[in-house]
Amino acid sequence: STSDIEYGDVTLADGETVTVTPGTYYNILSTDPDQQNRKTAFESFYGVYNAKANTYASIYNSVLQRDWATVQARGYETCLEAELDGNNIPTAVYENLVECVRNGAEPLHRYIALRKQALGLDEYHGYDGSATLVDFNKEYPYEEIAADIIASVKPLGDEYQKQMKQIFGGGWIDVYEGEGKRSGAFSANVYGVHPYILLNYNDTLDNFFTAAHEAGHSMHTLLANRSQPFSTSGYTIFVAEVASTLNERLLLDYMLQRTEDPVERAALLTHAIDDIVSTFYSQVMFADFEWQAHQMVERGEPITADSLSELYTSLWQRQQGPAATFDEPYQATWTRIGHFYRTPFYVYQYATCYASSAKLFAEIKGSSGKEREAAVESYLDLLKSGGKDHPMELLKTAGVDLSDPSAFQAVVDNLGVLVDQLEKELKRMGRI
Repeated sequence: STSDIEYGDVTLADGETVTVTPGTYYNILSTDPDQQNRKTAFESFYGVYNAKANTYASIYNSVLQRDWATVQARGYETCLEAELDGNNIPTAVYENLVECVRNGAEPLHRYIALRKQALGLDEYHGYDGSATLVDFNKEYPYEEIAADIIASVKPLGDEYQKQMKQIFGGGWIDVYEGEGKRSGAFSANVYGVHPYILLNYNDTLDNFFTAAHEAGHSMHTLLANRSQPFSTSGYTIFVAEVASTLNERLLLDYMLQRTEDPVERAALLTHAIDDIVSTFYSQVMFADFEWQAHQMVERGEPITADSLSELYTSLWQRQQGPAATFDEPYQATWTRIGHFYRTPFYVYQYATCYASSAKLFAEIKGSSGKEREAAVESYLDLLKSGGKDHPMELLKTAGVDLSDPSAFQAVVDNLGVLVDQLEKELKRMGRI
């Protein structure tokens, strides 16, 4: 997947020949309006992984057998129990999360059907999932976004806003792309100094929200470092995405209140929906896959490329629903998910963080007066707590009990509301 992989070349409809690397692939899927080009890139990209599916299956079987051997040696009942024990997470949390997403696919099915209609497609494929629904090219210059991000977090109080101003105005952010600079975005902690943020900002809506996201991480780190000694300042991945995704929710709410342009509103709503799909639904589908794969080993069943592909296919089809057409190369998606091989039972934590921030957002925005003040104080106490206790206990002090399935159902319900809003905007534009 790293040193030996060889990506293929394809010729697009305009005659251009490109090498379908991960970056090129996702760029074609998100920016190319030609469905045939998206299909060509998809078949090339997934063909690389399908060709080596037996090798990936052998490697993954070794991972699964290692995990199962460790479980038996240390006296656990299941691989899931063993993996969750380190953070003292009950297995019921994982099980409830997976069950909620299995039973909560209806809003996602509606969204896919809506996309199919808006894009005017006879058949909707997985490679159409990133195609833009509206022609929205508004730029968000970095010099202007800081004020909007700072204004959007007003519900969290004056002190929070003041510290956000320090992040954006204190020389803590490496903003633009540069030669020799790594890609992506992240917030890096330097205990005793302050966090630093790496961006590769390009004035797009996605990068606007990325800046707010990373600022949320930095605020979490900043508050934890100021309140905790070094030994307990670090927080686990189970809560790491709470502050970042809450920042994004606040920014979305702020931006929707500030515009009546149906095109911009549709772009904002699509961004929010796609965020739920990628962070919550897709990650839980991955979590479901690796849970069932581990159970296969626990039952003594053989692990082969065929059995893993059959499992993934069934999960994909159930989640995508009747409006989506399944393409056989997608069956090998499990070959390229690095977390399956490096850190089993990791990806579900993206979804638990998302559910936690959804609950906190509802409490902060849905209350007023003393209740809102109490909700904000509890949330800030969570950020200040760093890693001084197990993450489930820290979340409970902020009013989030992930042992209650309703915490996950709230995300499903929120997706339904956002799809309804997007449908309304697309009708205003005459797209459906």
